Amino acid sequence: MSRPDDRRGDSQPENPEMGDSRPEDQNPEGRSDAPPVQAGQGEGSYVGRVARGAGISTAGQGLGRVVGFLTQAIVARTLGTAWFGIYTLGMAVANFVNIISQFGFDNGVVRYVARFRAQGDNERVRGAIIASVLIAFCISLIVSTIVFFGAEFIATTLLNREPRAALMIRGFSFALPFFVLMSMLVWATQGFQTVTYATYVQQLIRPIAYFILVVGVFVVVNVFLGGVTQDGPPWTSIIGILSAFAVSMMVGVVAGIYFLRRLYPPLYDSGVKPKFETKALVSVSVPMFVQRVTQYTNNWTGPLILTQFASASAVGIFQAAFRTATLATLVRYAFNGIFSPIISNLHSQGSMEDLKLLYKDVTRWTFTGAFALFAVVVLLAEEALRLFGGEAYTAGWTALIICSGAQLFSTVVGPSPRMLAMTGNQNVVMIASITGAVTGIIGTIALSPVFGIVGAAIGVSAAITTENAISLTMVRRRFGFWPFTPQYLKPFGAGVLAAGIAYGAKLIFASLPMVPGGFIGTAMIVVVTGTVFIIGYIALLLLFGLTDTDKEFLGTFWQVARQYLRRGNRDQEAG
Repeated sequence: MSRPDDRRGDSQPENPEMGDSRPEDQNPEGRSDAPPVQAGQGEGSYVGRVARGAGISTAGQGLGRVVGFLTQAIVARTLGTAWFGIYTLGMAVANFVNIISQFGFDNGVVRYVARFRAQGDNERVRGAIIASVLIAFCISLIVSTIVFFGAEFIATTLLNREPRAALMIRGFSFALPFFVLMSMLVWATQGFQTVTYATYVQQLIRPIAYFILVVGVFVVVNVFLGGVTQDGPPWTSIIGILSAFAVSMMVGVVAGIYFLRRLYPPLYDSGVKPKFETKALVSVSVPMFVQRVTQYTNNWTGPLILTQFASASAVGIFQAAFRTATLATLVRYAFNGIFSPIISNLHSQGSMEDLKLLYKDVTRWTFTGAFALFAVVVLLAEEALRLFGGEAYTAGWTALIICSGAQLFSTVVGPSPRMLAMTGNQNVVMIASITGAVTGIIGTIALSPVFGIVGAAIGVSAAITTENAISLTMVRRRFGFWPFTPQYLKPFGAGVLAAGIAYGAKLIFASLPMVPGGFIGTAMIVVVTGTVFIIGYIALLLLFGLTDTDKEFLGTFWQVARQYLRRGNRDQEAG
Protein backbone atom coordinates (compact mmCIF):
# COMPACT_ATOMS: atom_id res chain seq x y z
CA MET A 1 0.00 0.00 0.00
CA SER A 2 1.63 3.23 -1.11
CA ARG A 3 1.53 6.45 0.81
CA PRO A 4 0.59 9.65 -1.02
CA ASP A 5 4.12 10.91 -0.61
CA ASP A 6 5.55 7.82 -2.33
CA ARG A 7 3.94 8.43 -5.70
CA ARG A 8 6.44 9.01 -8.47
CA GLY A 9 6.76 12.17 -10.51
CA ASP A 10 6.15 10.37 -13.79
CA SER A 11 2.51 9.93 -12.85
CA GLN A 12 2.04 13.64 -13.41
CA PRO A 13 2.32 15.62 -16.65
CA GLU A 14 5.31 17.92 -16.85
CA ASN A 15 3.11 21.00 -16.98
CA PRO A 16 3.14 21.49 -20.77
CA GLU A 17 0.55 24.23 -20.44
CA MET A 18 3.02 26.45 -18.62
CA GLY A 19 4.26 27.70 -21.96
CA ASP A 20 7.75 29.19 -21.83
CA SER A 21 8.08 28.78 -18.09
CA ARG A 22 11.73 28.20 -17.23
CA PRO A 23 13.28 26.08 -14.44
CA GLU A 24 14.31 29.14 -12.52
CA ASP A 25 10.65 30.15 -12.33
CA GLN A 26 9.76 27.08 -10.27
CA ASN A 27 10.06 28.76 -6.89
CA PRO A 28 7.66 29.70 -4.09
CA GLU A 29 6.68 32.84 -5.93
CA GLY A 30 7.21 31.80 -9.54
CA ARG A 31 4.91 30.95 -12.41
CA SER A 32 4.38 27.33 -11.45
CA ASP A 33 3.33 26.87 -7.86
CA ALA A 34 2.45 23.20 -8.31
CA PRO A 35 5.58 21.07 -8.66
CA PRO A 36 5.17 17.55 -10.03
CA VAL A 37 4.89 14.81 -7.44
CA GLN A 38 8.28 13.42 -6.50
CA ALA A 39 9.42 10.35 -4.69
CA GLY A 40 10.40 10.57 -1.07
CA GLN A 41 9.85 13.53 1.12
CA GLY A 42 9.83 17.24 0.48
CA GLU A 43 7.77 19.77 -1.37
CA GLY A 44 7.21 17.47 -4.37
CA SER A 45 5.24 14.86 -2.42
CA TYR A 46 1.52 15.22 -1.84
CA VAL A 47 2.10 15.69 1.87
CA GLY A 48 4.74 18.28 1.06
CA ARG A 49 2.45 20.04 -1.36
CA VAL A 50 -0.32 20.18 1.23
CA ALA A 51 2.16 21.44 3.82
CA ARG A 52 3.44 24.13 1.50
CA GLY A 53 0.01 25.29 0.41
CA ALA A 54 -1.60 25.06 3.82
CA GLY A 55 1.33 26.82 5.43
CA ILE A 56 1.15 29.75 3.04
CA SER A 57 -2.63 29.89 3.24
CA THR A 58 -2.76 29.56 7.03
CA ALA A 59 -0.23 32.33 7.50
CA GLY A 60 -2.09 34.51 5.03
CA GLN A 61 -5.51 33.65 6.37
CA GLY A 62 -4.29 34.16 9.92
CA LEU A 63 -3.15 37.67 9.11
CA GLY A 64 -6.21 38.24 6.93
CA ARG A 65 -8.61 37.13 9.66
CA VAL A 66 -6.88 39.30 12.24
CA VAL A 67 -6.99 42.28 9.87
CA GLY A 68 -10.63 41.50 9.05
CA PHE A 69 -11.53 41.22 12.72
CA LEU A 70 -9.87 44.56 13.48
CA THR A 71 -11.55 46.13 10.46
CA GLN A 72 -14.97 44.98 11.63
CA ALA A 73 -14.22 46.29 15.12
CA ILE A 74 -13.26 49.71 13.72
CA VAL A 75 -16.34 49.76 11.47
CA ALA A 76 -18.49 48.94 14.53
CA ARG A 77 -16.90 51.75 16.51
CA THR A 78 -17.28 54.15 13.59
CA LEU A 79 -20.95 53.39 12.98
CA GLY A 80 -22.30 52.40 16.43
CA THR A 81 -24.32 49.25 17.20
CA ALA A 82 -27.46 50.19 15.23
CA TRP A 83 -25.70 51.24 12.04
CA PHE A 84 -23.27 48.34 12.35
CA GLY A 85 -26.32 46.10 12.28
CA ILE A 86 -27.50 47.87 9.11
CA TYR A 87 -24.00 47.55 7.65
CA THR A 88 -24.27 43.81 8.39
CA LEU A 89 -27.53 43.57 6.47
CA GLY A 90 -25.98 45.39 3.50
CA MET A 91 -23.01 43.05 3.61
CA ALA A 92 -25.40 40.10 3.64
CA VAL A 93 -26.93 41.34 0.39
CA ALA A 94 -23.46 41.90 -1.12
CA ASN A 95 -22.33 38.36 -0.30
CA PHE A 96 -25.54 36.92 -1.71
CA VAL A 97 -25.05 38.78 -5.00
CA ASN A 98 -21.46 37.56 -5.13
CA ILE A 99 -22.62 33.94 -4.84
CA ILE A 100 -25.45 34.41 -7.33
CA SER A 101 -23.07 35.95 -9.86
CA GLN A 102 -20.43 33.25 -9.55
CA PHE A 103 -23.17 30.69 -10.27
CA GLY A 104 -21.01 27.83 -9.05
CA PHE A 105 -18.30 28.50 -11.63
CA ASP A 106 -15.89 29.05 -8.73
CA ASN A 107 -15.91 25.32 -8.01
CA GLY A 108 -16.13 24.43 -11.69
CA VAL A 109 -13.02 26.35 -12.66
CA VAL A 110 -10.98 24.73 -9.85
CA ARG A 111 -12.06 21.23 -10.80
CA TYR A 112 -11.64 21.50 -14.56
CA VAL A 113 -8.43 23.51 -14.57
CA ALA A 114 -6.91 20.81 -12.35
CA ARG A 115 -8.31 18.02 -14.55
CA PHE A 116 -7.30 19.56 -17.89
CA ARG A 117 -3.82 20.29 -16.56
CA ALA A 118 -3.46 16.64 -15.52
CA GLN A 119 -4.37 15.73 -19.12
CA GLY A 120 -1.95 18.27 -20.58
CA ASP A 121 -4.79 20.02 -22.43
CA ASN A 122 -3.64 23.63 -22.52
CA GLU A 123 -6.45 24.85 -24.80
CA ARG A 124 -9.17 23.60 -22.48
CA VAL A 125 -7.41 25.06 -19.44
CA ARG A 126 -7.51 28.47 -21.11
CA GLY A 127 -11.11 27.96 -22.18
CA ALA A 128 -12.24 26.96 -18.69
CA ILE A 129 -10.72 30.08 -17.14
CA ILE A 130 -12.04 32.50 -19.77
CA ALA A 131 -15.55 31.07 -19.77
CA SER A 132 -15.87 30.95 -15.99
CA VAL A 133 -14.55 34.46 -15.35
CA LEU A 134 -16.46 36.20 -18.16
CA ILE A 135 -19.81 34.51 -17.51
CA ALA A 136 -19.64 35.31 -13.79
CA PHE A 137 -18.64 38.93 -14.45
CA CYS A 138 -21.50 39.45 -16.91
CA ILE A 139 -23.99 38.01 -14.45
CA SER A 140 -22.64 40.35 -11.76
CA LEU A 141 -23.27 43.42 -13.92
CA ILE A 142 -26.90 42.42 -14.42
CA VAL A 143 -27.58 41.43 -10.80
CA SER A 144 -25.85 44.47 -9.27
CA THR A 145 -27.95 46.75 -11.48
CA ILE A 146 -31.12 45.03 -10.30
CA VAL A 147 -29.97 45.35 -6.68
CA PHE A 148 -29.19 49.05 -7.05
CA PHE A 149 -32.64 49.94 -8.38
CA GLY A 150 -34.38 47.46 -6.08
CA ALA A 151 -32.64 48.61 -2.91
CA GLU A 152 -35.75 50.25 -1.46
CA PHE A 153 -37.80 47.11 -2.04
CA ILE A 154 -35.14 44.89 -0.46
CA ALA A 155 -34.77 47.16 2.55
CA THR A 156 -38.46 47.71 3.26
CA THR A 157 -39.80 44.28 2.29
CA LEU A 158 -37.08 41.75 3.09
CA LEU A 159 -35.22 43.53 5.89
CA ASN A 160 -38.12 44.27 8.23
CA ARG A 161 -38.89 47.71 6.85
CA GLU A 162 -35.44 49.09 7.53
CA PRO A 163 -35.23 51.93 4.98
CA ARG A 164 -31.78 52.97 6.18
CA ALA A 165 -30.42 49.72 4.72
CA ALA A 166 -31.22 50.98 1.19
CA LEU A 167 -28.27 53.36 1.35
CA MET A 168 -25.94 50.52 2.35
CA ILE A 169 -27.27 48.24 -0.37
CA ARG A 170 -26.86 50.85 -3.10
CA GLY A 171 -23.37 51.65 -1.89
CA PHE A 172 -22.33 47.99 -1.93
CA SER A 173 -23.87 47.47 -5.39
CA PHE A 174 -21.18 49.65 -7.00
CA ALA A 175 -18.48 47.33 -5.67
CA LEU A 176 -20.20 44.03 -6.52
CA PRO A 177 -18.85 43.50 -10.08
CA PHE A 178 -15.32 44.06 -8.79
CA PHE A 179 -16.05 41.70 -5.87
CA VAL A 180 -17.13 38.94 -8.27
CA LEU A 181 -14.28 39.50 -10.72
CA MET A 182 -11.68 39.38 -7.95
CA SER A 183 -13.22 36.19 -6.53
CA MET A 184 -13.23 34.37 -9.87
CA LEU A 185 -9.66 35.36 -10.68
CA VAL A 186 -8.34 33.91 -7.45
CA TRP A 187 -10.49 30.76 -7.77
CA ALA A 188 -8.87 30.22 -11.18
CA THR A 189 -5.41 30.28 -9.62
CA GLN A 190 -6.37 27.49 -7.21
CA GLY A 191 -6.96 25.11 -10.10
CA PHE A 192 -3.16 25.04 -10.49
CA GLN A 193 -2.83 23.36 -7.08
CA THR A 194 -1.61 26.51 -5.38
CA VAL A 195 -3.22 28.78 -2.84
CA THR A 196 -0.36 31.28 -2.80
CA TYR A 197 -1.96 33.86 -5.06
CA ALA A 198 -5.45 33.48 -3.62
CA THR A 199 -3.89 34.08 -0.22
CA TYR A 200 -2.04 37.16 -1.43
CA VAL A 201 -5.17 38.72 -2.90
CA GLN A 202 -8.03 37.68 -0.61
CA GLN A 203 -6.23 37.45 2.71
CA LEU A 204 -3.54 40.11 2.45
CA ILE A 205 -3.77 42.74 -0.26
CA ARG A 206 -7.53 43.36 -0.33
CA PRO A 207 -8.14 43.17 3.46
CA ILE A 208 -5.14 45.35 4.26
CA ALA A 209 -6.26 47.95 1.71
CA TYR A 210 -9.74 47.97 3.27
CA PHE A 211 -8.30 48.18 6.78
CA ILE A 212 -6.11 51.18 5.92
CA LEU A 213 -9.00 53.00 4.28
CA VAL A 214 -11.37 52.23 7.16
CA VAL A 215 -8.82 53.50 9.69
CA GLY A 216 -8.64 56.71 7.67
CA VAL A 217 -12.41 57.07 7.82
CA PHE A 218 -12.39 56.38 11.57
CA VAL A 219 -9.77 59.06 12.19
CA VAL A 220 -11.61 61.65 10.12
CA VAL A 221 -14.95 60.91 11.77
CA ASN A 222 -13.68 60.96 15.34
CA VAL A 223 -11.12 63.76 15.06
CA PHE A 224 -12.94 66.19 12.79
CA LEU A 225 -16.62 65.23 12.88
CA GLY A 226 -17.25 64.43 16.54
CA GLY A 227 -17.76 60.66 16.18
CA VAL A 228 -20.96 58.71 16.86
CA THR A 229 -23.71 60.62 18.69
CA GLN A 230 -27.21 59.72 19.90
CA ASP A 231 -28.45 60.56 16.41
CA GLY A 232 -26.02 58.06 14.90
CA PRO A 233 -22.80 58.49 12.92
CA PRO A 234 -22.20 61.37 10.48
CA TRP A 235 -23.20 60.58 6.90
CA THR A 236 -19.57 61.09 5.92
CA SER A 237 -18.61 57.98 7.87
CA ILE A 238 -21.20 55.81 6.11
CA ILE A 239 -20.18 57.05 2.66
CA GLY A 240 -16.52 56.66 3.62
CA ILE A 241 -16.95 53.01 4.69
CA LEU A 242 -18.81 52.16 1.48
CA SER A 243 -16.19 53.92 -0.65
CA ALA A 244 -13.40 52.08 1.18
CA PHE A 245 -15.08 48.74 0.44
CA ALA A 246 -15.38 49.53 -3.28
CA VAL A 247 -11.81 50.78 -3.64
CA SER A 248 -10.42 47.73 -1.83
CA MET A 249 -12.24 45.44 -4.30
CA MET A 250 -10.74 47.34 -7.22
CA VAL A 251 -7.31 46.84 -5.70
CA GLY A 252 -8.10 43.12 -5.40
CA VAL A 253 -9.03 42.90 -9.10
CA VAL A 254 -5.76 44.50 -10.20
CA ALA A 255 -3.80 42.12 -7.96
CA GLY A 256 -5.79 39.11 -9.22
CA ILE A 257 -5.12 39.92 -12.87
CA TYR A 258 -1.42 40.40 -12.16
CA PHE A 259 -0.99 37.13 -10.27
CA LEU A 260 -3.04 35.01 -12.70
CA ARG A 261 -0.88 36.28 -15.54
CA ARG A 262 2.26 35.56 -13.55
CA LEU A 263 1.06 32.04 -12.74
CA TYR A 264 -0.26 31.15 -16.18
CA PRO A 265 1.15 33.24 -19.08
CA PRO A 266 -0.63 31.16 -21.81
CA LEU A 267 -3.93 32.64 -20.64
CA TYR A 268 -2.97 35.87 -22.39
CA ASP A 269 -1.39 34.19 -25.41
CA SER A 270 -3.65 34.71 -28.45
CA GLY A 271 -1.78 31.88 -30.18
CA VAL A 272 -3.35 29.37 -27.80
CA LYS A 273 -6.88 28.89 -29.09
CA PRO A 274 -9.23 28.22 -26.17
CA LYS A 275 -11.54 25.22 -26.22
CA PHE A 276 -14.69 25.76 -24.22
CA GLU A 277 -16.31 22.92 -22.29
CA THR A 278 -19.22 25.04 -21.18
CA LYS A 279 -21.63 22.14 -20.80
CA ALA A 280 -19.24 20.29 -18.50
CA LEU A 281 -18.63 23.44 -16.49
CA VAL A 282 -22.33 24.08 -16.08
CA SER A 283 -23.04 20.46 -15.10
CA VAL A 284 -20.69 20.84 -12.14
CA SER A 285 -21.39 24.48 -11.41
CA VAL A 286 -25.18 24.37 -11.05
CA PRO A 287 -25.28 21.86 -8.14
CA MET A 288 -22.40 23.69 -6.47
CA PHE A 289 -24.21 26.97 -7.01
CA VAL A 290 -27.14 25.57 -5.04
CA GLN A 291 -24.70 24.41 -2.37
CA ARG A 292 -23.12 27.88 -2.17
CA VAL A 293 -26.53 29.53 -1.86
CA THR A 294 -27.52 27.23 0.97
CA GLN A 295 -24.13 27.73 2.61
CA TYR A 296 -24.76 31.44 2.39
CA THR A 297 -28.12 30.81 4.02
CA ASN A 298 -26.36 29.07 6.90
CA ASN A 299 -23.99 31.99 7.36
CA TRP A 300 -26.60 34.75 7.11
CA THR A 301 -29.77 33.12 8.41
CA GLY A 302 -29.07 34.53 11.87
CA PRO A 303 -28.92 38.25 11.05
CA LEU A 304 -31.56 38.11 8.31
CA ILE A 305 -34.16 36.34 10.46
CA LEU A 306 -33.15 38.09 13.67
CA THR A 307 -33.88 41.43 12.05
CA GLN A 308 -37.54 40.36 11.80
CA PHE A 309 -37.82 39.93 15.58
CA ALA A 310 -35.18 42.19 17.12
CA SER A 311 -33.56 45.60 16.77
CA ALA A 312 -30.70 46.53 14.47
CA SER A 313 -28.47 46.66 17.55
CA ALA A 314 -29.22 42.99 18.32
CA VAL A 315 -28.31 42.13 14.73
CA GLY A 316 -25.00 43.96 15.13
CA ILE A 317 -24.21 42.12 18.37
CA PHE A 318 -25.06 38.75 16.81
CA GLN A 319 -22.89 39.49 13.79
CA ALA A 320 -19.96 40.41 16.03
CA ALA A 321 -20.34 37.04 17.80
CA PHE A 322 -20.74 35.04 14.60
CA ARG A 323 -17.87 36.85 12.90
CA THR A 324 -15.59 36.03 15.83
CA ALA A 325 -16.72 32.38 15.80
CA THR A 326 -15.65 32.00 12.17
CA LEU A 327 -12.02 32.47 13.25
CA ALA A 328 -12.12 28.72 13.97
CA THR A 329 -12.60 28.04 10.23
CA LEU A 330 -9.27 29.62 9.31
CA VAL A 331 -7.35 26.35 9.20
CA ARG A 332 -10.12 24.44 7.40
CA TYR A 333 -10.25 26.94 4.56
CA ALA A 334 -6.47 26.98 4.34
CA PHE A 335 -6.30 23.20 3.84
CA ASN A 336 -9.37 23.03 1.59
CA GLY A 337 -7.87 25.48 -0.88
CA ILE A 338 -4.82 23.33 -1.63
CA PHE A 339 -6.47 19.92 -1.05
CA SER A 340 -9.38 20.44 -3.49
CA PRO A 341 -7.38 20.22 -6.75
CA ILE A 342 -5.31 17.35 -5.29
CA ILE A 343 -8.54 15.43 -4.65
CA SER A 344 -9.57 15.92 -8.29
CA ASN A 345 -6.11 14.90 -9.48
CA LEU A 346 -5.90 11.71 -7.40
CA HIS A 347 -9.47 10.72 -8.20
CA SER A 348 -8.91 11.13 -11.95
CA GLN A 349 -5.85 8.84 -11.65
CA GLY A 350 -7.78 6.24 -9.65
CA SER A 351 -5.38 6.59 -6.70
CA MET A 352 -8.08 6.07 -4.09
CA GLU A 353 -5.86 4.49 -1.45
CA ASP A 354 -3.53 7.47 -1.59
CA LEU A 355 -6.52 9.78 -1.36
CA LYS A 356 -7.86 7.92 1.67
CA LEU A 357 -4.59 8.21 3.59
CA LEU A 358 -4.11 11.86 2.72
CA TYR A 359 -7.74 12.59 3.69
CA LYS A 360 -7.11 11.17 7.17
CA ASP A 361 -3.94 13.21 7.63
CA VAL A 362 -5.42 16.45 6.32
CA THR A 363 -8.48 16.10 8.54
CA ARG A 364 -6.36 15.54 11.64
CA TRP A 365 -4.07 18.46 10.85
CA THR A 366 -7.09 20.66 10.28
CA PHE A 367 -8.62 19.64 13.60
CA THR A 368 -5.33 20.25 15.41
CA GLY A 369 -5.21 23.86 14.26
CA ALA A 370 -8.93 24.52 14.57
CA PHE A 371 -9.18 23.18 18.12
CA ALA A 372 -6.51 25.66 19.18
CA LEU A 373 -8.50 28.56 17.73
CA PHE A 374 -11.72 27.25 19.29
CA ALA A 375 -10.12 27.07 22.73
CA VAL A 376 -8.76 30.62 22.47
CA VAL A 377 -12.18 31.95 21.40
CA VAL A 378 -13.89 30.23 24.33
CA LEU A 379 -11.27 31.50 26.79
CA LEU A 380 -11.60 35.07 25.55
CA ALA A 381 -15.25 35.26 24.48
CA GLU A 382 -16.16 38.41 26.39
CA GLU A 383 -12.84 40.13 25.79
CA ALA A 384 -13.00 39.50 22.04
CA LEU A 385 -16.51 40.96 21.79
CA ARG A 386 -15.58 43.93 23.95
CA LEU A 387 -13.08 44.94 21.27
CA PHE A 388 -16.00 45.68 18.93
CA GLY A 389 -17.14 48.63 20.98
CA GLY A 390 -17.45 48.15 24.72
CA GLU A 391 -19.73 46.24 27.06
CA ALA A 392 -22.79 46.31 24.80
CA TYR A 393 -21.29 43.63 22.56
CA THR A 394 -20.51 41.22 25.42
CA ALA A 395 -24.20 40.29 25.48
CA GLY A 396 -23.34 37.97 22.60
CA TRP A 397 -20.78 35.81 24.44
CA THR A 398 -23.12 32.80 24.77
CA ALA A 399 -23.97 32.98 21.08
CA LEU A 400 -20.25 33.19 20.32
CA ILE A 401 -19.51 29.94 22.15
CA ILE A 402 -22.44 28.12 20.53
CA CYS A 403 -21.42 29.19 17.03
CA SER A 404 -17.78 28.37 17.73
CA GLY A 405 -18.78 24.83 18.70
CA ALA A 406 -20.62 24.39 15.40
CA GLN A 407 -17.64 25.71 13.44
CA LEU A 408 -15.36 23.30 15.30
CA PHE A 409 -17.62 20.40 14.30
CA SER A 410 -17.39 21.49 10.66
CA THR A 411 -13.63 21.13 11.03
CA VAL A 412 -13.81 17.76 12.80
CA VAL A 413 -15.41 16.19 9.72
CA GLY A 414 -12.55 17.48 7.59
CA PRO A 415 -12.82 18.35 3.89
CA SER A 416 -15.75 15.97 3.40
CA PRO A 417 -17.82 18.40 1.27
CA ARG A 418 -14.76 19.04 -0.91
CA MET A 419 -14.19 15.28 -1.25
CA LEU A 420 -17.68 14.92 -2.67
CA ALA A 421 -17.57 18.05 -4.86
CA MET A 422 -14.23 17.19 -6.48
CA THR A 423 -15.16 13.56 -7.27
CA GLY A 424 -18.38 14.00 -9.23
CA ASN A 425 -20.68 13.83 -6.20
CA GLN A 426 -21.70 17.48 -6.28
CA ASN A 427 -25.40 16.53 -6.17
CA VAL A 428 -24.83 14.94 -2.77
CA VAL A 429 -23.21 18.15 -1.55
CA MET A 430 -26.22 20.07 -2.83
CA ILE A 431 -28.66 17.83 -0.95
CA ALA A 432 -26.64 18.05 2.25
CA SER A 433 -26.46 21.83 2.07
CA ILE A 434 -30.18 22.20 1.33
CA THR A 435 -31.04 19.96 4.28
CA GLY A 436 -28.76 21.99 6.54
CA ALA A 437 -30.20 25.29 5.34
CA VAL A 438 -33.79 24.18 5.89
CA THR A 439 -32.88 22.96 9.38
CA GLY A 440 -31.26 26.29 10.17
CA ILE A 441 -34.15 28.37 8.87
CA ILE A 442 -36.73 26.37 10.83
CA GLY A 443 -34.63 26.43 13.98
CA THR A 444 -33.84 30.14 13.78
CA ILE A 445 -37.46 31.12 13.09
CA ALA A 446 -38.65 28.96 15.99
CA LEU A 447 -36.06 30.06 18.54
CA SER A 448 -35.24 33.71 17.71
CA PRO A 449 -38.56 35.20 18.91
CA VAL A 450 -38.15 33.49 22.30
CA PHE A 451 -34.40 33.46 22.91
CA GLY A 452 -33.23 36.34 20.70
CA ILE A 453 -29.51 36.26 19.89
CA VAL A 454 -28.99 32.88 21.56
CA GLY A 455 -31.91 31.38 19.59
CA ALA A 456 -30.42 32.63 16.34
CA ALA A 457 -27.07 31.11 17.31
CA ILE A 458 -28.65 27.71 18.00
CA GLY A 459 -30.52 27.78 14.69
CA VAL A 460 -27.44 28.70 12.66
CA SER A 461 -25.35 26.10 14.49
CA ALA A 462 -27.94 23.41 13.74
CA ALA A 463 -27.64 24.21 10.04
CA ILE A 464 -23.84 23.96 10.03
CA THR A 465 -23.85 20.73 12.05
CA THR A 466 -26.51 19.05 9.91
CA GLU A 467 -24.82 19.83 6.60
CA ASN A 468 -21.42 18.57 7.72
CA ALA A 469 -22.79 15.45 9.39
CA ILE A 470 -24.52 14.44 6.14
CA SER A 471 -21.36 15.13 4.11
CA LEU A 472 -19.25 13.00 6.45
CA THR A 473 -21.77 10.14 6.28
CA MET A 474 -21.88 10.24 2.48
CA VAL A 475 -18.09 10.18 2.15
CA ARG A 476 -18.16 7.05 4.29
CA ARG A 477 -20.87 5.45 2.15
CA ARG A 478 -19.44 6.41 -1.25
CA PHE A 479 -15.74 5.77 -0.62
CA GLY A 480 -15.49 3.86 2.66
CA PHE A 481 -13.34 6.66 4.08
CA TRP A 482 -13.42 7.52 7.76
CA PRO A 483 -11.08 10.29 8.95
CA PHE A 484 -11.03 9.52 12.67
CA THR A 485 -8.09 7.76 14.32
CA PRO A 486 -6.79 7.51 17.90
CA GLN A 487 -4.32 10.26 16.97
CA TYR A 488 -7.18 12.76 17.49
CA LEU A 489 -6.80 12.29 21.25
CA LYS A 490 -3.42 14.02 21.22
CA PRO A 491 -4.56 17.49 20.06
CA PHE A 492 -7.73 17.19 22.14
CA GLY A 493 -5.82 16.39 25.34
CA ALA A 494 -3.16 19.01 24.63
CA GLY A 495 -5.84 21.63 23.99
CA VAL A 496 -7.76 20.93 27.19
CA LEU A 497 -4.62 21.03 29.35
CA ALA A 498 -3.27 24.15 27.66
CA ALA A 499 -6.64 25.88 28.04
CA GLY A 500 -6.58 25.22 31.79
CA ILE A 501 -3.10 26.72 32.06
CA ALA A 502 -4.05 29.73 29.95
CA TYR A 503 -7.22 30.36 31.96
CA GLY A 504 -5.18 30.50 35.16
CA ALA A 505 -2.74 32.90 33.50
CA LYS A 506 -5.66 35.06 32.40
CA LEU A 507 -7.07 35.35 35.92
CA ILE A 508 -3.68 36.21 37.39
CA PHE A 509 -2.76 38.75 34.71
CA ALA A 510 -6.18 40.48 34.73
CA SER A 511 -5.91 40.98 38.49
CA LEU A 512 -2.59 42.82 38.29
CA PRO A 513 -2.84 46.56 39.07
CA MET A 514 -0.57 47.38 36.12
CA VAL A 515 -3.24 46.24 33.62
CA PRO A 516 -5.27 49.27 32.51
CA GLY A 517 -8.97 49.27 31.75
CA GLY A 518 -10.65 49.91 28.43
CA PHE A 519 -9.51 48.83 25.00
CA ILE A 520 -5.79 48.66 25.79
CA GLY A 521 -6.26 46.49 28.88
CA THR A 522 -8.60 44.14 27.03
CA ALA A 523 -6.14 43.80 24.16
CA MET A 524 -3.33 43.02 26.63
CA ILE A 525 -5.39 40.26 28.26
CA VAL A 526 -6.16 38.77 24.84
CA VAL A 527 -2.49 38.78 23.81
CA VAL A 528 -1.17 37.31 27.07
CA THR A 529 -3.81 34.59 27.37
CA GLY A 530 -3.51 33.61 23.72
CA THR A 531 0.29 33.46 23.90
CA VAL A 532 0.30 31.25 27.00
CA PHE A 533 -2.19 28.88 25.39
CA ILE A 534 -0.29 28.56 22.10
CA ILE A 535 3.03 27.91 23.82
CA GLY A 536 1.48 25.30 26.11
CA TYR A 537 -0.43 23.65 23.25
CA ILE A 538 2.62 23.28 21.02
CA ALA A 539 4.76 21.99 23.88
CA LEU A 540 2.18 19.36 24.82
CA LEU A 541 1.74 18.23 21.21
CA LEU A 542 5.47 17.67 20.92
CA LEU A 543 5.47 15.86 24.27
CA PHE A 544 2.69 13.50 23.15
CA GLY A 545 4.64 12.62 19.99
CA LEU A 546 4.31 13.10 16.21
CA THR A 547 3.59 10.62 13.42
CA ASP A 548 5.85 10.19 10.41
CA THR A 549 3.55 12.27 8.21
CA ASP A 550 3.38 14.93 10.93
CA LYS A 551 7.16 15.15 10.83
CA GLU A 552 7.19 15.32 7.04
CA PHE A 553 4.50 18.00 7.09
CA LEU A 554 6.40 20.13 9.61
CA GLY A 555 9.71 19.50 7.86
CA THR A 556 8.37 20.72 4.54
CA PHE A 557 6.65 23.65 6.22
CA TRP A 558 9.92 24.71 7.84
CA GLN A 559 11.81 24.18 4.56
CA VAL A 560 9.44 26.50 2.71
CA ALA A 561 9.60 29.06 5.52
CA ARG A 562 13.38 29.11 5.29
CA GLN A 563 13.18 29.56 1.52
CA TYR A 564 11.00 32.61 1.98
CA LEU A 565 13.27 33.98 4.71
CA ARG A 566 16.38 33.49 2.55
CA ARG A 567 14.61 35.10 -0.40
CA GLY A 568 13.63 38.05 1.79
CA ASN A 569 17.22 38.46 3.00
CA ARG A 570 18.55 38.37 -0.59
CA ASP A 571 16.02 41.00 -1.63
CA GLN A 572 17.10 43.24 1.27
CA GLU A 573 20.79 42.81 0.39
CA ALA A 574 20.05 43.57 -3.26
CA GLY A 575 18.15 46.68 -2.22
